[in-house]
Amino acid sequence: MKSNNYYFFIVVITMMASVSLFATDIYLPALPDMAVYFNCRQTDIQLSFTVFLLGLAISQLIAGMMSDQFGRKRVVVIGFMLFTLASFMCAFAASLPELIGWRLLQAIGGGVGSVTSRALVADRYDRKESVKIFSTIFPIVGLSAAVAPVAGGYLTAFFGWRANFLFIAVFGFFILISVFLCLSDNSTTQATEKKGNPFFLGIQGYGEVISNLEFLGYAFIICAGFCVFRTYSVESPFVFSGQGFAAEEMGHFFMALSCAYIAGNLLAKKFIQQMSVNAVLRIGFSVFILGGLIMICSTWLYANSPFALIIPMSLVTMGNGLLFPVASAAAVTAVRSDCAGTAAGLMGAMQCLSAAFFSHSVGELCAGGSFPLSIFIGTIILIGFSSYLLLIVYKPKVETSVSEDIP
Repeated sequence: MKSNNYYFFIVVITMMASVSLFATDIYLPALPDMAVYFNCRQTDIQLSFTVFLLGLAISQLIAGMMSDQFGRKRVVVIGFMLFTLASFMCAFAASLPELIGWRLLQAIGGGVGSVTSRALVADRYDRKESVKIFSTIFPIVGLSAAVAPVAGGYLTAFFGWRANFLFIAVFGFFILISVFLCLSDNSTTQATEKKGNPFFLGIQGYGEVISNLEFLGYAFIICAGFCVFRTYSVESPFVFSGQGFAAEEMGHFFMALSCAYIAGNLLAKKFIQQMSVNAVLRIGFSVFILGGLIMICSTWLYANSPFALIIPMSLVTMGNGLLFPVASAAAVTAVRSDCAGTAAGLMGAMQCLSAAFFSHSVGELCAGGSFPLSIFIGTIILIGFSSYLLLIVYKPKVETSVSEDIP
């Protein structure tokens, strides 16, 4: 039977893991209104999204290494103090450059939660138990992706776009208090007992993680899934706006995606009890690819219907839900335990950097069109599947496979 401390731990790390995603998604329905307010182009306001992803990448690279060297709690507290302050300042930004600057700092603070939550799980549990925990956490995190745009749509409609950032500031402050109360220094991983310069030790740790082909294979799967969702998130509001939908209506369109993601997580949790990691990944990619093919066909035939995007994207997201918890647990536990924070940080940085690149490109290439967006997403799916084949399926394993540990 699980103790109360176990459930407190799950609640706290779930909030830590979800806050950056919540901060990314809550203002998406407000993007068209914000472009009007700042008198800028679609691609200019989308830069606030791209910069946020870059900030997450920077944060996770630094936070992962620092948490391995100095302990998890200290890094988490500093990160969420910065996140709360930056969120508050975003709400009162007077110009687009000012907003973008505070969004960068907001992401650097919030990214700490993403990387340390993964590392905290890897600190305490083996690979099989980690998959179970990630499969429990990720549906809740996925639910935040559903709640955030809906809440953001109504906050924008009734109070204006600034209310989204004030809401996030309150959320960040609540997490900060929860960390103080529920994560003691003893409950978090102690700083790794290594002698030497922390910077050079961190670089050495990154070198070890990057040379681990098993880690890279699973990390690239996560990158592909994250890029698909992020490019859809930043471009679809302009597609729906062009089709005549208001901000509060757009928020509801994300509900189907989050429900599909949660369903995929729950299926992953069930399948992992009976199958190997690679078997679950094959199922996940089958659903992932099928959804992409349907999206291309549906948007070609019904370019002006929102459901031509929403329904197949829900199928893509279900495949994503199958892939994410399994690949995340496999990637973080593919390295030594004292490099878990470094591995989690590098994995998060990889997915954010790749998503920043694709989300910056999607506005220029798709320009609010549903069919170009489906082609763009299909291309990312193809890249992800190719990486899976090259690094997981056909690459000889020189290290112990995770699937050997999970029957």
